[in-house]
Amino acid sequence: MTEIEIPPPTPSGDPPPPAPAGPESPYKNLLVPLVVVPALIAMVLVLIWGFFSGLTGSESTPRENLELLLHGGFNERQQAAFNLVRQVLEEKHRQEAGQASEWDIDASFLPELRAAREAVGEWESPEDIPIPMVLSSLLAQLGDPDGVRQLEELTRLGESLDPEGQYRVYAAWTLGAIGRELEEEPRLEAARTLIELLEHPDEGLVLVATAGLQNLPSPGTLEALRGMLASRSLDQRGTAALSLAALRDDAGQAVLREMLRMESYDAERGDSPYRWPPKRVSESRSKALEALKELDLAPPREDLERLAEEDPDANVRALARKLLAGG
Repeated sequence: MTEIEIPPPTPSGDPPPPAPAGPESPYKNLLVPLVVVPALIAMVLVLIWGFFSGLTGSESTPRENLELLLHGGFNERQQAAFNLVRQVLEEKHRQEAGQASEWDIDASFLPELRAAREAVGEWESPEDIPIPMVLSSLLAQLGDPDGVRQLEELTRLGESLDPEGQYRVYAAWTLGAIGRELEEEPRLEAARTLIELLEHPDEGLVLVATAGLQNLPSPGTLEALRGMLASRSLDQRGTAALSLAALRDDAGQAVLREMLRMESYDAERGDSPYRWPPKRVSESRSKALEALKELDLAPPREDLERLAEEDPDANVRALARKLLAGG
């Protein structure tokens, strides 16, 4: 699966430190997208930490938090939004693990979430976006088509409300992350939205949309991803190749082989030390090798032996040995 790198939560529960970005990063203040989609829980927690940094959880119930969202002061609404997201995500995690419910959050909670979303009011500045973003994300995760449509609208925010592009990216990110959980019609709508974003001038948004489409199969998904294989950006064409591989399509096999070669990154890095640092190169090459294996297109044995013995990257050597051993 294509992923987007996100630092894990720290043991203390504090937000992780921001990832350093070089001056030539096309992603501004966002976490730099990597050719590797995160767990939805981790993604949304980082999202909330970014919006409401410094907040901590409390023992208010989900419905108490919704009440604060509707009627509390500004700081109370921020705190309630943070707590509510934490609770919904914890509940989702418990359900997936087959554990007993703690907060009893299910479809019966949707009318109250919808009411909170409708009560947000008009948006006049970027500071007005985080709370509706959070509520729309929660609605979508609980299977509400309205939440999906709201996220689609948030991917089209203009510069006055999203000058840094971060909210458009997070909305697209969420659509991709929950794509396989959606019913058919919302999934097709979400796919159409991300396909449209492939033409956007924001490189980071294009990359997130390219990654997210692996979870949004639709009549137009494969064609759109195949078109991205011609991108001048190795990030973008590599992500397209990995997304195609996740959909069991081998049209990107030549790009996957390109991603295995160290010189591919040297050529794109040029004189910038901030493009393709070693960790990203290692993960990109490993993902490409894994994708080729999943497509039954792994390199011939002699090439794998060379990778296992001579490659300068320990991660690639270990993966090549695993493949040689039949892993």
